[in-house]
Amino acid sequence: ELKSNNHSLQSQMIKRTLHIFLSVVLVCSLLIVGCQPTEAEEQVLNLYGIDPYTLDPAVSSEMASHEYVMQLFNGLVRLDDNLEPGPDIARRWQVSDDGRTYTFYLRDNARFHNGRQVKAEDFEYSWQRACNPDTGSQTAATYLGDIVGVGQVLAGESEEISGVRVIDDYTLEVTIDAPKGYFLSKLTYPTAFVVDKANVESGGDWWRTPNGTGPFRLKQWDENSLLVLERNELYYGELAKVNLVTFSLWGGVP
Repeated sequence: ELKSNNHSLQSQMIKRTLHIFLSVVLVCSLLIVGCQPTEAEEQVLNLYGIDPYTLDPAVSSEMASHEYVMQLFNGLVRLDDNLEPGPDIARRWQVSDDGRTYTFYLRDNARFHNGRQVKAEDFEYSWQRACNPDTGSQTAATYLGDIVGVGQVLAGESEEISGVRVIDDYTLEVTIDAPKGYFLSKLTYPTAFVVDKANVESGGDWWRTPNGTGPFRLKQWDENSLLVLERNELYYGELAKVNLVTFSLWGGVP
């Protein structure tokens, strides 16, 4: 009974944390994607911000970074207006009768900013990378830890997550350790977002020139001065109403 109560408490805490985080992110997203500027503004939205610590979804763990990461990258699912998990790169999914196996069906028109199609193997790579100790993610255990085999990767005992299986280019099967109603909500957190392997393996601070999938792409970043997001014309969802979003960063604010 104590174990059951602890599990219930953990579930409530995770849900509460996700809802607080995603409520803030949803407001930021609506501000950027839903804004309709006048012609005089030349389709530019001017905002204030601070430098992100990182633009790597696997490492991002604070709101300063999330604000930009959520515009540059995507995951299988995202929260809808009611803060419930809904389709994103996954157009639909099925759950097994025992509640442990999720089969995600990816949309075939999702592309990285460079035009390459997003495939199931990209998610497999992204999650395995996020859980690899060398990546240094502080959130992988929390948001991906329910998946079978993640513990072994986090411990450095394996490089592959046994509970993730690529069925074909657009079908991904994920098995978790027990039925958990909040599992899909966890996948809306940046840790579960997809990244481009070639981009990551280009070396150095690859995330300063990220090849994401989101509604915006990074156009310019001058630390302590200016960060500019440019509308992604290849985005599979509703295109942003603005061409550019410019953030005057804290160091550049008079």
